[in-house]
Amino acid sequence: PFGPRADAGYDDAERAAVHRVMRERRDIRNGFRPDPIPHEVLLRVLEAAHTAPSVGQSQPWDFVVIRSEETRRTMHELAARQRDAYAKSLPKARAKQFKELKIEAILETPINIVVTADPTRGGRHTLGRHTQPQMAPYSSALAVENLWLAARAEGLGVGWVSFFDE
Repeated sequence: PFGPRADAGYDDAERAAVHRVMRERRDIRNGFRPDPIPHEVLLRVLEAAHTAPSVGQSQPWDFVVIRSEETRRTMHELAARQRDAYAKSLPKARAKQFKELKIEAILETPINIVVTADPTRGGRHTLGRHTQPQMAPYSSALAVENLWLAARAEGLGVGWVSFFDE
């Protein structure tokens, strides 16, 4: 369903701010500052992610905040291996372009956030999942979008790294 709501909407300035943050959201690959992210800012971003809609209110996502330099180094090595392995399966020109994708931000940023999607959360009879089992990753992607928009509103950059095996 899609239609006018019975309750009041937002004023012009609020609507403009929402549309601005959506227009200005970008996948950031470099230019990160090493400044620590204040705890209250991180909480606001994660809280925004948790307000995302999910099929059957299953909320199949988890957010793992990685601060450890050693863990980020390991993640960078794994991402580089996965990127290179996938590049080998591509036509030469596309492989070259793919291998140039920057993953250094894994090391340069003060934190990384790993997002998971648990397809079993909520049990077998989660409303909406019995006919469309792929709803867990779809719901988790909505949470990532909320995280991304909130981060942009807070002046933070987000880069999506998806080179990891499931």
